[in-house]
Amino acid sequence: MCRAATTVNSLLTLDKNIILPHPYMSIYEKNIIPIKIAHLAAYVAKMKRISLDDALVYIYVNPMYDRLYDEDAKWWYLSTEALYEEFESCRGRQNGEVSKEAFEFYTYCLENYAIFKQISGIRAWVTFKESGVDDYIINNYDLLHTQGLEYVLDDIQRFINRRKR
Repeated sequence: MCRAATTVNSLLTLDKNIILPHPYMSIYEKNIIPIKIAHLAAYVAKMKRISLDDALVYIYVNPMYDRLYDEDAKWWYLSTEALYEEFESCRGRQNGEVSKEAFEFYTYCLENYAIFKQISGIRAWVTFKESGVDDYIINNYDLLHTQGLEYVLDDIQRFINRRKR
């Protein structure tokens, strides 16, 4: 099977929870995103020295792609360069590249959660991994680290409880 067919098959088997354009987005907003993606693909291809097809795959498999259609965030207003930086940042988190500060905060939350629940650190770690709260803490570090410990622990518990349902 050729590489392109393998890539297409891989993309087709990706998570089916694709975020579609918000029904209340204006025609302008719905139509600007494909243009932004085209510009971003050209920029990615240039920066990474890859083909345009590979650049599109890079965009479509990145978690940031789904956020482009977020009506409230309006990511499409960013420049191509700023979008690329967001995609790289998201990709870095996806590949396990976490800033020192975010990792220290994650560890802080993990240890305090273990104390709060009166469980071992390894049990807390397993709980975080099983529920996905580890990614939640890392991805929301910018917001969470500004909150008090009690709020953060309550937020973590709510997140875990929602995942158990």
